[in-house]
Amino acid sequence: MENPDIGKREEKVRGVLFNWITDNYDKTFLMILTAAFLIRLWIFFKTMNQPIWWDAGDYLSTAKRFGLGLDIRDTWYYRRGFFWPFFSAIFFKIGLGEVGLRLSEVLFSTGIIAASYFLIKDMFNKKLALLTSLGLSLSWIFLFFTARPLTSIPATFFLLTSLLFFWKGYVLKKGNKFIYLFGAFFALAILTRMQYLMFVPVFLIFFFVKEKFRFIRNKQLWITLGIFGLIITPQVILHAQHYGNPLIDLLTYHLGIEQLSGVSETGEVAGVGGFKTIFVYIKNIPYILDGNQAGYSSLFVLSPIYFLFIIGFFYFFIDLFLGFDKIFKDEIVQKKFFVFLWVAFALMFLGYIAPHLEQRYMMQTLPFLFLIAFSPFVILESFLIKKYKLKEFTIILIILIILSLLLIPNIKFGNSLIEVKKTSYLEVKQAGVWLKENSNPEDIIMSDSQPQVQYYSERDTYTFSRNLSDFEQQIQELNPRFLMISIFEPYPQWTYNYPQENADKWIPAKVYEKDNQPVLIIYESNIRQ
Repeated sequence: MENPDIGKREEKVRGVLFNWITDNYDKTFLMILTAAFLIRLWIFFKTMNQPIWWDAGDYLSTAKRFGLGLDIRDTWYYRRGFFWPFFSAIFFKIGLGEVGLRLSEVLFSTGIIAASYFLIKDMFNKKLALLTSLGLSLSWIFLFFTARPLTSIPATFFLLTSLLFFWKGYVLKKGNKFIYLFGAFFALAILTRMQYLMFVPVFLIFFFVKEKFRFIRNKQLWITLGIFGLIITPQVILHAQHYGNPLIDLLTYHLGIEQLSGVSETGEVAGVGGFKTIFVYIKNIPYILDGNQAGYSSLFVLSPIYFLFIIGFFYFFIDLFLGFDKIFKDEIVQKKFFVFLWVAFALMFLGYIAPHLEQRYMMQTLPFLFLIAFSPFVILESFLIKKYKLKEFTIILIILIILSLLLIPNIKFGNSLIEVKKTSYLEVKQAGVWLKENSNPEDIIMSDSQPQVQYYSERDTYTFSRNLSDFEQQIQELNPRFLMISIFEPYPQWTYNYPQENADKWIPAKVYEKDNQPVLIIYESNIRQ
């Protein structure tokens, strides 16, 4: 006989999971979300053993050190938020390791689609939310980086979830708990990716639009700020211990405003592009939307989604452009201003600070970019309903049009990119594994693939000094057992000749080739003290 208490619990769980499904839009979205998850799971299974890249190695070597308690040196870069390496360390601690972390990327990537659907639904309507979720499900950027254990996807999930709570709590007034959750998730987003601090001005400007200076007296916002500050305090302390005042250091390092502190405490300044590169991401929009390589750096290549985006830009923002004088009173103008501000600020800020173009940095804008691109389908829907009385099947027809004409090329490009890059840096991974198997825990390695090698080998790894005299001083101080030189990093030119010129000190221990050409060589010392 069934236990009535268990039955009540099952009913409660079903209610929590599915009580949001109230109509065909929600049912269709659930099918899209399921398909998106299965696609990401398929990507996971075919890339779960692929080599990691530099940035991932930086996070994972730190995570492995914490999770496994390895006695290797601390290489963590304390300007980065600490959440991802600590989160990753849990998987190493419980034995799931890199595979478990990669699976979490699948869940975060799927969660982005869910958060975006509910966000656009609350901001506009379920119709636009459904079309936006469809675009995100098959976006080549999300598909490709779901296969990479990097911070962009989890940080974007936290950021968009915080934005959902912000809209529910602050704009729609559905409860203070949502405002407080906004503060907590925004803090998690920043602890995962410090770059997302760039959205603080966006929220401040929107507060002013909604309340003018009255927002300063908003008690709930002060409590939210307290929650945010409490969560982010450990990062502030760690940052201050290594680089001094966090605010001054971040402005100095990322914006190049050195006069704030006179001289950067560490002597470091990021590769700030400045105003000369401020439009680089704007020009990349065609490529961001559908992977059209002809439009990598040009706004004048009309790929299908980009063509729709241009039409949608004027259609979607017409209320904002014509009614900007109503911005302090009209809610439609306000929310479209928020969308415009969110996208424009990200595009131009990243263009200003970016030393190089990275499409993954634009993930947090993609829900709004697809919203703008697909908004003209509202016109098509009205026409079909009025002309052909196709009310019941209109949204299905639009979804089929978007899939066949717009998103199938997107998923094809994403899949081809995954296949092309699936074995990139394979030799670095193989070398790291070989070094672990053929060394002792106390041995030291020199390699400019430092984070990957330290991750795979679990041995202290140092990069080469940039000039020969400093490198020879390194040799004297560190007494390394192995040198690893490859074509995969920009090694100083002298490093390629150094082992041959010192053949009495360094002998080849392992060579990796590609197309019958050496691409990576490990040298072992025969004069170690």
